[in-house]
Order: sequence, then C-alpha cells, then structure tokens
Amino acid sequence: MAEAIIQIKSLPGIKRDGTKLEGDQYVDGQWCRFQRNLPRKIGGYRSINKYLQGPSRALFEYTANGLTYVHSGAANAVERLYIDSANNSSIITNRTPTSLVEDDQNVWTFDTDGKLTGGINNQLLIAQVAPNLSSLSNTDGGQLFYGDLLGTAPLLPIALPVGGNASGGIVALHPYTFFFGNDGYIGWSIAGDPTDLSSTGSGALNAASQKIVRGMPLRGGPGNSPSGLFWSADALVRAAFIGGAPVFQFDTISTQTSIMSPRSVIEYDGVFYWLGEDRFLLFNGVVREIPNGINSNFIFDNLNYDQRQKVFAIKVPRFGEIWWCFPFGDAVEPNWALIYNVRENSWYDTPLPNSGRTAGVLPTVFRKPLMTGCDPIVNPTDTRITETGNTRITESGDTRVTEDSDEVSYKLWIHEEGTDEIDGQSVQPILSFFETSDVSLPAQKGDSHALQVLMVEPDFVQSGDLTMQITGRDNARSPEVTSVEHVIPPLPVTSEYEVVYPKDQRRELRFRFQSNTLGGDYQMGSVLGHVRPGDGRTLG
Repeated sequence: MAEAIIQIKSLPGIKRDGTKLEGDQYVDGQWCRFQRNLPRKIGGYRSINKYLQGPSRALFEYTANGLTYVHSGAANAVERLYIDSANNSSIITNRTPTSLVEDDQNVWTFDTDGKLTGGINNQLLIAQVAPNLSSLSNTDGGQLFYGDLLGTAPLLPIALPVGGNASGGIVALHPYTFFFGNDGYIGWSIAGDPTDLSSTGSGALNAASQKIVRGMPLRGGPGNSPSGLFWSADALVRAAFIGGAPVFQFDTISTQTSIMSPRSVIEYDGVFYWLGEDRFLLFNGVVREIPNGINSNFIFDNLNYDQRQKVFAIKVPRFGEIWWCFPFGDAVEPNWALIYNVRENSWYDTPLPNSGRTAGVLPTVFRKPLMTGCDPIVNPTDTRITETGNTRITESGDTRVTEDSDEVSYKLWIHEEGTDEIDGQSVQPILSFFETSDVSLPAQKGDSHALQVLMVEPDFVQSGDLTMQITGRDNARSPEVTSVEHVIPPLPVTSEYEVVYPKDQRRELRFRFQSNTLGGDYQMGSVLGHVRPGDGRTLG
C-alpha cells in the first residue's frame, strides 16, 4: 500500500457499549455534540442568579411582555424570579405556601390554567408537592396550591375532594386541571376553575392499578379535546373528553411499560419520549422502544437507581437534542447527560458541569435552556437581599427576609450561552474533546503492518487553539500509547502551522481532538490524513 489520503471521520455518536475496536462511531468525547453527522462543541453556560433555596426539584417558566417568569420548587420553598431579554435575573420572591408540609423529600410539579372570574380569564399558577424524592411509588402526602401566575404573594391551598389524592402530580388539560396519585387515581376540576375540584362538572376515577406519576397534554381529535396521557408505574393511559356526565373517557394504551422518573418524560414535536426502567421509549400513537445499540448498557449499568427520582429530561431543539440527566455511579445528583439527537438519529453523552444539575427547563420564547446547580454556596444575609447574580433588576414588592446569619443557596445557569463557563467575574474554559474510532489497514488483505500518519490537514470552523493527539495500540489487548499534543491554531501564522506532521504509527490508531482555551469553539469539517504502512510488522 502506497501513501493514501483518508478522511478522518467516524459515524455520529459516542459508542460506550462493547469494545472500542468493534464499532464505527466515535469512542470517547466530552461536551461534544453532532451536527451534519460531524462533531462540534456544545455551547457555554453562565450563572444568572445564585440565591435559590435548596436544590431545585422543578422549574416552570412563562413568558409575558418580554420577560420570562421562572418558578422553582425546592424541598421547603417555592421561589419566583424573572429574566429579561438580556438574560439578566430579577431578585427572588418567596412564594412558599404557609400551609406547606415541609419534607426534605418534597418534589414539585407546576402548571398553569385559567380561572374565569367576571368574564375575565386570570392565569393561575397551579402547584403540587409530595415527598416523592426517594420513591416513585410513595403514597404519602400530596398538597395542591395556586396563585397569580405573575404575582409575588405566597401560594394558597386548594382543597382536595373527599377521598381525593394528589401524591402523583398535576397537569392542565385546558380548561380542566387534573390531579392524580395512588392506586391509579385521576381527578379533575370543573371547567374554567382549577381551584374547584368538587362541584358539578368535576370528577374522579381509578384509571390504573398502580400510582399515576405523570400527566401531559395530548392532541385530541374532533370532539375529543382536551386529551392527555397519564403514566403509572407500569402502564400508559389516555384520557379523552366525551362530555356528558362522564366528562372524560380513559383507555389503557399499554400495560407493559415502565418509567424511570416522572421528570424523565418529555414531548418533542408531538412525540413523547421517556426513560423506562431499562430501555428508551416513545409514544407517537403507539408505544415503541427507541433502539440504542451504542450506549444503552452505559446508562443502565451506571445509573444510581437509589437516586432515580432525580432523573430529568430537557430538550435543545436548536440541535435536535433530548438530554436525560442522571446520577452516574455513586453520585447523588444528576452529574451526567445521555443525549438522543432526534434529528441526526444518534446517541452520545457528556459529564454535566460543576457537580451536576438538579432541574432544567427550555423557555419557549426568547430563551435558552435553564438549569439549576447542585453546589451549595454560603451567603451572608445582607448580601442575599442586595445582590442578584450579575445584574440587579428591582421589582416592586420583591423582598427577602431571612433569620439565619448565613444561608446556603444554589445557582441558576443559562446554557448554550457563548463558549465558556461564566460565573460572576470568573471566566473558565470548557474542556471539549472527541476521539475517532480505530483506523487500521484492511484486515482482509492479511497485512499486519502498523499504520503511519505522515500528515494531517485540519479543517475546522474554529476559535481558540485545538490540540490533536494520536493514540492506539498494537492489538485489542495491548496497552494504549498516546502521542504528544500537536497544536492546531485557528489562524496559522506561517505555512508550517497549516498542517500537522505527527509521524506516529499504531496498528490500531485513533485521532483525538481537544479544545480547552478561553473562547474555544470548533465545528469539524473534512479533516484529511496522509497515511501509509508502517516501517515494520507489529504481529507475527
């Protein structure tokens, strides 16, 4: 074999299952996504508020008049802030209900529904809480609250009907609000008043045998709107409006399904995706398994099942992605993300920043993904009231009164923002890299020579330096040997920096490209390698 030119490229996705040698996808990566089947760096993130109480277990957003209002539910608190068009945060308002039963295991769900009063439709925030954090099948607790959607006052209680249960959650199927919980129980309000769960027009039944843990709106056909989907521990149930005394009809779509956590369900363009107990599932009219042959074992073998209720999903439609954030190994908070790219039909993963993230939401207007951190910080009481992240925006009535001399708080991050990690005055680079699958001489020719790389022609949309290393081994069981780093500058100052001359050889050879500089970014193009057989046999 004479010198040849090859394109340095693998199939999209990061393969974790099986051995490195068997697949054609990239074998390693961090903070790297795929677009047009090629690697590119995931965007940066910036802290915009650092005063949230407790690790957030739910984020809910609503945009009005150019401002995005965000509610966060922690174990013992409901808090509200807003974000302007420049991604600056207001100060935080405490909206915690005075009748809240405090519990470190509390998990919240939020939704919004309208209440007709005097011909005016007032948008209300509806909130549900129960101590579900350590158990999907918890049957204790379940409180409902409401308040003005854009207001600042503490939320008020909603009385459950006799025999009612709300340990599972809530969902608005306008103009009805549903609440659900133990033994397949599903109840609904009267039309046009989410605070009235008992008057004529409301109703309830047991639609499944096990606890209902999640509900979401579903497009209904003529005469069947509103409709919704409800997940129990082992079944998927559909509700459809039929009117009359029953009001709603319920039918079971599947009794052979499972769900990892209520927050692992997400809707993407009318299709519902979720993480099951041991597989990936979707509903697009029927329940189907999503094939994943490259990193399914990776997540289910490494997910901390003791912390499964903390798993949450968030989507990034700009790049066609669904992120499932989960606690990896012994972690007690979600510190890793498994990413399914719906558009590219590929799977990859990445560690999450800092010590991880606890909740996330994608605002639908003006915004980029928001996620909350899990690293506690200590703040003196006086600074909590006078500072709010990067910029303070004063809102009438927004005050915070605390009794402790110091408070522990948590950060709110905006993602897909720039290229770096920005936390106040601190700006840090983000490590991003990817590693190709193995490149070797064709095995069918019986050639056991190593492959020598003479030259690499980089082709990147790039800012900041990249580095390239060649790694590999003599055979699948021999130790890996990694070359020195070769710098690829964004703008070569001389011709010698236009290409790379590694002069390395491996029988099984891979390329690793990395970005770890301030302002660093990249999108891979058609990178070419000049190769030839090595100068000696490595086997036989």
